[in-house]
Formats: sequence, C-alpha cells, structure tokens
Amino acid sequence: TSTKICGGGAKSKIWIKIIANVLNAKVIKTTVDEGPSYGACILAMVGAKEYDSVLSATNSFISVKEEILPDAETVKLYNDKYNKFKMIYPSLKNLYENY
Repeated sequence: TSTKICGGGAKSKIWIKIIANVLNAKVIKTTVDEGPSYGACILAMVGAKEYDSVLSATNSFISVKEEILPDAETVKLYNDKYNKFKMIYPSLKNLYENY
C-alpha cells in the first residue's frame, strides 16, 4: 500500500517518515506542493477538453519526487503502543467527558 503527500506537511522529512510508519505504507512525495490548486486546475483542463481524463492530465503535471518507506522496527513500536492505548482507553473514556 501507498499514499501520496503534498503541501506544507510534505516539506518535513520527519513528518513524512512518521506518516509512513504510522500507516505502515510507502509515502510518495510529489513534485507538486500545491495540491488543491493543482487539482482544481487539472479538473478545469479536463472540463475544457484539454485532456481526455483526470488521469492523463495528472500524469502530465505531477510526478514522483521521492518515496519514503516505513521502518519495520518503528512500525512495530507504534503498533505496540497503539495496542496498549486501545486496552487502557475504555477505562479512561469517561474521564474525558468531565473536561
């Protein structure tokens, strides 16, 4: 599995690595930093018949800049911590309602 990332958060290598480890998935950083505006532009070009499809327009403008892979050891650590959290959360759930 993989996911793509762009925008402000994509400028932080640490943040991208955290996402890869939490999701246990390859994170693909694109050459484009402005996701929403590029998306709107691509849709407009498809609507104006400049491109046959969103996929063909996307492939014309956006490419892979870098691929970040999860670290198996860190993924295991995150999963262990998350499983512990899931075990204790039911005991703490009512505590949060008071705040």
